[in-house]
Amino acid sequence: MNELFSASAALASLIALTRWARTVPTRAWGDGTAPTTAASRRAWVVVLATLALQALAATAAAGLAAGLALVVAAWMALGWLLVLAMNQWPAPSLRWGQRLGALGGAGCVLALVGQLLRAWGVA
Repeated sequence: MNELFSASAALASLIALTRWARTVPTRAWGDGTAPTTAASRRAWVVVLATLALQALAATAAAGLAAGLALVVAAWMALGWLLVLAMNQWPAPSLRWGQRLGALGGAGCVLALVGQLLRAWGVA
């Protein structure tokens, strides 16, 4: 089960990566204009919340050092893959990035709920 939660923690980085990519002027997902300050702030809030969710779920699944290493590696690897996909298939990569990110975020929430239930002696 820890492998499933680790994969979910890795996929959750796509939540923030797709949001962050929407706030920079790219040819693939925008018209090339600079984003507004409010959009940039919202993106940073999503990025920080995603990092916190990932770190909590990954450390619950794999321990502190392995969990944090997983989060860093997921951001690097999935960020690189997202940029490659953006350049080839802009619209589908955005849709699938958001879907996979939501799936990973849901897996992280389930992992944390499971940990809480185990800590309370319910499960």
